[in-house]
Amino acid sequence: MAKNIKEPIADDAQDAVTTNINAQKKAEDPMVVAAREVARANKARKDLIKHYRDEEHVTTYLAPLYRPHFGNVMVISINGIRISFPIDGSKQDIPITYADEIDRRRRCVDAITTKQNRMADVRNNYESNPGELKLY
Repeated sequence: MAKNIKEPIADDAQDAVTTNINAQKKAEDPMVVAAREVARANKARKDLIKHYRDEEHVTTYLAPLYRPHFGNVMVISINGIRISFPIDGSKQDIPITYADEIDRRRRCVDAITTKQNRMADVRNNYESNPGELKLY
C-alpha cells in the first residue's frame, strides 16, 4: 500500500516541476527573448560576412552597355549580405559567389538581347519549312 501512495505523489511532484518550468518560460520577458534572437541573428550575419571575405576573390567587370538593364550600380544580395557593384567598366575584386551571380545576370541579358536582335532581322526571318527558323 505504501507504493500506491508514493507513486501518485512522485507524479504530482514531477507535474509541479514541469508546471514551474513552463511558468518560468512564459513569464520570461519578451524583450529579453527578442534581444537574444537579435544577438543570435547578428552573430550569424557576421559569420556569413567573414565567410564571404575569406572566400576566393576574382577580378570581374561589367561594361557600361549593361547600364540600361541594371542601372549605374548592380546590387547583389546573397543570404542577406549585399554588395554594390559599379557598372562602369572598372575591374573589381569580389568573392566568387557574387561574381557567379553577376555572370548569371549578364548571360540572361545577353540571351534576351540576342533573341531580340534575331527577331528584329525581319528580312532574314522567313522559313521555307515550318520549324526551320531558330530564334533562340
